[in-house]
Parts: sequence; C-alpha cells; structure tokens
Amino acid sequence: MKNLIITGSPRKEGHTAHMAAYLADRLSGETEMLSLDNRRDIMPCRDCRYCFSHKNCCIQDPMQEIYQKFDEADRIVFAAPVYFYNIPGSMKAVLDRLQVYWAASVRGDKLPVTRKGGILLAGGAPESPRQFLGAIQTLKYMLDDLGAACVGVVTMGNSDQAGLSDRPDVKKALEELAENLNAG
Repeated sequence: MKNLIITGSPRKEGHTAHMAAYLADRLSGETEMLSLDNRRDIMPCRDCRYCFSHKNCCIQDPMQEIYQKFDEADRIVFAAPVYFYNIPGSMKAVLDRLQVYWAASVRGDKLPVTRKGGILLAGGAPESPRQFLGAIQTLKYMLDDLGAACVGVVTMGNSDQAGLSDRPDVKKALEELAENLNAG
C-alpha cells in the first residue's frame, strides 16, 4: 500500500507536521510526505478547460510529478494549518490544479471511489468546530475528485496554546484514523 500525505504548512516542525508524522508512523505500507508549501514552480490553474476534453493538464510544469504521486497512491491524506477558516494559499493554489480530476465528471470518466483518504487540520484559535468547516469541505471535495472516500477528519484547535504532546485526545483520534486507513 502506498500512502501519500500532502502537507501545506510553512512550518517544517509545526503542529501540522507533528500530526502528519504521528499518523505516518501508524500507517502500514510505504508513506511519502509531500510538502506543498512554497511551490512557486507550479503555475496556477488558468481555467482554460483543456482538461474538460483531455485526461491531463496542458500546463507542463512540476505538477505533472504530483499528479503521478496522486495516481499511484492507495491512501491520500491532506494535512494543513487553518488560517482564517481555510487552508493556506500555497496549498490552495496547488489543489486548484486538481481541476483535472474534477473535470473527469465533465468528460464522463469520473474516478470511482476505490481509495481511502483522511484530513488533518491544526488551528491556533481556541477550540471551535466552526474554525475548520471551510477547510474540511474543500478537502473532502478534493478527496472525492481523487476517488478517495474520507474515512476520518482529525482537528486540533487551540494549537497556539498546546501542541500534540499535550493533546492525548488528538493522538487518540490520529490512532483511530490510522486504523480506519489501514483496515481492509
């Protein structure tokens, strides 16, 4: 099994990275962590609609390598900090290029849901389910377009005050997500 954990945090040792590493340590199979932060070498989507009639993007840049990683993954996990109720701009710009997968529904060859996915989110604001709603919705749609059923969402609010080492509840939720991803 190939696991792909996509992170969007600019902090290499931040809360998102700690959550992703904790989960990765509990996944069976091979796990690759791919940081989308500062991917200035990837052009933004131009909405040219080339992918409406082709299974690929007309922009030839390093995003082609990322498409390949998505295509080869059996499990996909998105991990991001939440800034102002959504994922960071650098991650969003890369995810916009996943239009290729969404356009499959226009082409009539949408990917069947054959894979599993998960979402990890950290937010500095005091614990509140509302702070994660926008990011969760965005990332669930992304997983669906990639043919991955979301089997769990783990959030960690109030991370400005307490990290993963102080949050047994979040560790337990990450362990349960790993079990769900590893099952079957």
